[in-house]
Amino acid sequence: MRTQGSQGVRTRFTEELAAAGAQCTVVCGAAEAGRALARTLAGVHARRVVGSDAPLVQRLLHALGDGFVLEPLDRLSRDELFACDAGVTTAQWGIAETGTLVLESAREKSRLLSLVPPTHVVLLSAGCICESLGDALARVSVASHAITLITGPSRTSDIELTPVVGVHGPQTLHVLLLEEA
Repeated sequence: MRTQGSQGVRTRFTEELAAAGAQCTVVCGAAEAGRALARTLAGVHARRVVGSDAPLVQRLLHALGDGFVLEPLDRLSRDELFACDAGVTTAQWGIAETGTLVLESAREKSRLLSLVPPTHVVLLSAGCICESLGDALARVSVASHAITLITGPSRTSDIELTPVVGVHGPQTLHVLLLEEA
């Protein structure tokens, strides 16, 4: 198997991510990530936002300012989570060959946040993009009892095979790809 350079892996990841129907914004540093997060949430008219317990997510959410209602994850009922407009998490790995995100349960409380609100915003370090599923799985923490693989917005199709987006999960997926500052 041919190994791509890090720039080639990132390029392939963003291309595959777009092909899967997700949007990607490359940002440099936490300040730019915070501004991009605010623009993304405003762009989808998200008001009620819930974030994972990842420290970066919490810092960025608390810096958002007015216009957003931050819901505390640890005090939300399942029904209240369904009423949120957006969930914000990190991903531990990205897979270039498919544009897939890998979320590990051992790293943050994020599983429902990535599956329930109509918009899912993901923070991913550009240095955590792997070439293949095998490469990503080799890096998954042994402490993770569950991993979530996400390739684009939620999709399903009816009996006539007409595809429908967002019926059983997020209608939109936004990835903020964090380059080193």
